[in-house]
Amino acid sequence: MKKIAVTGNIASGKTVVENKLKEYGFKTLCLDEVTKAIYEDKKVKTILYGLFKTEKKEEISKIVFADKEKLKKLEDVILPEIKQIMFSYFDKNKDENFIFVIAPTLFEAGFDAYFDKIIFISSNEDIRLKRLIERNNVSFEDAKLKIDSQLKEEEKTPKCSYILYNNSSIEDLLNEIEKLKEELSTL
Repeated sequence: MKKIAVTGNIASGKTVVENKLKEYGFKTLCLDEVTKAIYEDKKVKTILYGLFKTEKKEEISKIVFADKEKLKKLEDVILPEIKQIMFSYFDKNKDENFIFVIAPTLFEAGFDAYFDKIIFISSNEDIRLKRLIERNNVSFEDAKLKIDSQLKEEEKTPKCSYILYNNSSIEDLLNEIEKLKEELSTL
């Protein structure tokens, strides 16, 4: 089984890639969805309330994007839970040729070591900023805080096996995914 991570900074196009991989019939696990489920766990809610005086993901996000120390406290709670679910997913799908994990903060979480290959979705920051503001209906300042909380693309791409560029149309990105699928078939 080849474990392949799909990553990219916020609003880069990971969901488009994930949906296309599913369309091809590949098994995928989205760590954003895993994280949402973890936030609903009663034990986790209690811990989060103790740390942040709220258990609401949106409110916690605002707190931690503005404070690296509080972000570390959140990660200490959430990341072990994500890792456990991810490893269970690996085990459950061990008979598959390929499995894909959509991991927005792959490098920030230190999860890159668990994968055979890493696909990075690259997109210019100004394009991602515009997408994020439109998609999440947030202010420029909030969108910029989220973008600035992640490592820069230049720090991540040298560690990746494949880079897909998403600076124009969805059709262009879909064409890049198709080429990647052909390349993966040779592994």
